[in-house]
Amino acid sequence: MACGDKPTTIEDIPKIEKIKPRPKVIKKIAPKEYRFIFTNSNNRDKIVTVKNNFYSFLDIDEPIVMINFFATWCPPCIGQIPHLNRLQKNYKDKLTILGLLLHDDINNQDLNNFIESQKIDFYISNHQDKNMKFSDFISPKLQLNPTFPLPVMILFVKGEYYTHYEGSIPEEMIESDIKQALKKIEG
Repeated sequence: MACGDKPTTIEDIPKIEKIKPRPKVIKKIAPKEYRFIFTNSNNRDKIVTVKNNFYSFLDIDEPIVMINFFATWCPPCIGQIPHLNRLQKNYKDKLTILGLLLHDDINNQDLNNFIESQKIDFYISNHQDKNMKFSDFISPKLQLNPTFPLPVMILFVKGEYYTHYEGSIPEEMIESDIKQALKKIEG
């Protein structure tokens, strides 16, 4: 039978075989893991990995981690330092503070002098590019403008985002959140 020929009998009609549908192949895409390295003026690193919105702070055993974005030229940032030092001291087995310098071109010697003069008791990462990568990663998650004003502090509890603060915040407010988080952890 040629194209355009009409079948004359039922036997002349080509049989149509049922086409078996292909089995569906569902590709599972593994969630991407992000890795950030914060480096201080003594070249000691703190590493955080992020996967499925879970933040793993390597080499940090405390259940609460605060990331503090700040600059040495920022008066509200400097004003927060004594309060953060007190919180770090009062919750030393429960809280770790990681200070990340942003938009600050201070050299290592001047930073060490600043840390000493301000009596900073927490870790300070001075590697601008590395700190900025984390800032660029987390600012959309917090619905912050990429060029957010300093200081900004983010509280993580057992690897999960808990809350964040924009601007200078009273120590009592932060401490209240820490106490609530500890109650939640300790049951």
